[in-house]
Formats: sequence, C-alpha cells, structure tokens
Amino acid sequence: MKQKILIFTIFLLIGNLSKIYSLTGDDILKKMENTLTAYQDSESLFEMTLGTINGKQEEVRTLKVWTAGKSKRVVKFITPAGINNVGVLALSDNEMYVYMPAYKKVRRIQGSMRNNDFQGTDFSYREMGSYNYAENYEATIKKEDDKTYLLQLDRKSSSDAPYNQLIITVDKSNYLPQKIEMYNEGNLNKVLTVLESEKSGNYWTLKRIRMENLKKNHYTEILLKNTVFDQKLLEKGTFTERFLERPVR
Repeated sequence: MKQKILIFTIFLLIGNLSKIYSLTGDDILKKMENTLTAYQDSESLFEMTLGTINGKQEEVRTLKVWTAGKSKRVVKFITPAGINNVGVLALSDNEMYVYMPAYKKVRRIQGSMRNNDFQGTDFSYREMGSYNYAENYEATIKKEDDKTYLLQLDRKSSSDAPYNQLIITVDKSNYLPQKIEMYNEGNLNKVLTVLESEKSGNYWTLKRIRMENLKKNHYTEILLKNTVFDQKLLEKGTFTERFLERPVR
C-alpha cells in the first residue's frame, strides 16, 4: 500500500513540475524573436519579386538590408534605376525615417504613415523594420503538435500595432516562424509565409519569404542572396540618417 502511495506521489510531482516548466505562449514568442535576432548585426543582399496572386510577375528588384537587434534596420533599393537609393531607417517601432534621392532629404515617418506600404511592396514600413511582436502583443498557445506551436497574439491595449490579432505557426525544432496571419476585426488581411529557411554558421535566417495582401490580391516575395554577420555596424554609424543618405556601393 505504501509503495502504491509513493508511486502515485511521484507521478503527481512529475505532473506538477511539467506544468511549472512548460513554455507559455509569451515564452515561445520571445524564443522566436531571439532566434530571428541572435546575431549582433547583419548586412544582406536580397532579390524582391512583386506580382499579383495567382497572376503575373510584375517587377524584380534588388535591395540591401542592414540590421541590429529587434528594431534597428536600414533598407535601401539598388535596382531598378527609378528607385535606386530610396531607403528607410528604423531605430525603433516608433522612430522611422525615409530618404528619397529626388528630394535629397531625410523625412521622419509620422504616426499611421508607418503602416503604409513601403514603395509599392506588400510590406509596411513597420513590417520592414521590426521583430517586436512581444512588445505589442500577448501570446497564448492555441494548439500544438509534435512539430509546431500555433500561437494566437492579441494586441495589447497600450499598443498602436495595425493588427488586433496575429496567428503564428512556430517550428518547434528551431523556433522559426513558418506562417504569420494578420487579422483586423476577424478579417484576414495579410499572410506572411516562410518558404525556405537555412542555418548559416551559428544563426538561422529566413531564406525566402512571401507576403500576400489578400485585399489587394498582390504579393511580394523576398529571396536572400547572401549575408554577412557581426561586423560591428553600430560602431560604424550604420543606423544613422547620414548613412541613409549615402549611395549604395
């Protein structure tokens, strides 16, 4: 009898410990963000394709992107000629600047303008500039299986994020997102799908992603061509207005 009680007590303790140490939705979200920004900084070359969903390809562009942490970004177009050196600088989710070579002037992106499409793409200025999901949303585990977590992110009352809910599928093996669905008032507006990811040295990267704007029946696909990590870009003054104005080499 004592042995049965002891066995029951052990199983009860194991069950309680598993509850204590199980991951919450917010834990998984932070792990995902940390995986996406594990490097000190990065400098990457991308190919961007724009087109209509289930329709024709419209345009191919090239661009360079410099990143550091969850918020600091510089994005500059290289081709085509009409948008060469057009760029955006993000220092935080609330502080962003755009440079238009035709005007030779850096301008701050104010308020709701941050939610506008960036140069005809299906990414807004905010979506090009940040991985700060945990800052704007509270996450709960909606479902999970052996391979993935399905997270439901609900916008915090203090946030001005453009979507009131996100549904994110997270890969359990590496904590990378597989798909992000963006909702407003129950309506699905955009879907970001990770088509390919890879590990480069110690870091995981999103090799090919596709953003679909369901309202506009339009997509933007981005392919990573090459990347270099940990160049001490913060010390080199990369994330400044002066750098934003410089022509891309």
